[in-house]
Amino acid sequence: MLLIDEYIIANKNIITSKENIEEIAVIKDKPRRETHDFYNLSENGIASVTLKKKIASKTQAEINTFFGLDANNSVYVNGYLIESAKYKFSTESIVEVELVTPTTENRLEQRVINIWTLTQEERENGCALSQMK
Repeated sequence: MLLIDEYIIANKNIITSKENIEEIAVIKDKPRRETHDFYNLSENGIASVTLKKKIASKTQAEINTFFGLDANNSVYVNGYLIESAKYKFSTESIVEVELVTPTTENRLEQRVINIWTLTQEERENGCALSQMK
């Protein structure tokens, strides 16, 4: 997971050069729910980057409304529930938006959006932050 400026969820492609990076931090261990809103997003670690440039982003409410759902509807990223409404999505990092319908298998109560910031290849083979430019 890559967080830009603390609250924007993105993928590694948003970082176009090292010169754009002001600060970077990596959280390898799973943080506690009481201290971190991104607790459930940290399964494989989180890189937090502060950029020198501003990036275009959309709120969860804006994305839900665009797809005809209630603004407060749940949103997932790469299959993980976003538990805090303060997180936004880098529009450049959205690879695919999936509208997921409730089934007995997924146990959802309503349709939700899952935003993919990973390509199909990254989903199948994993991705490495070491490939950042």
